[in-house]
Amino acid sequence: MDVRELNREQLTELKENYYCHELHEDEGVSYGELAAIDELVSDEEVFEFYAGTCFCNDDFFCTAGM
Repeated sequence: MDVRELNREQLTELKENYYCHELHEDEGVSYGELAAIDELVSDEEVFEFYAGTCFCNDDFFCTAGM
């Protein structure tokens, strides 16, 4: 599925991954930052960064094995 087809849980998980590994790879990330991920990373940022990437449920902890 395309990044725009992800459900809210999958999109949130992808935002957390993007924030931790692309924006703050060499820094620590706090639980507060992860709790506020929707304010820190927009849907559009994730849509743009992952455009052209094909996902499946197994790519996400929240839906793995479904």
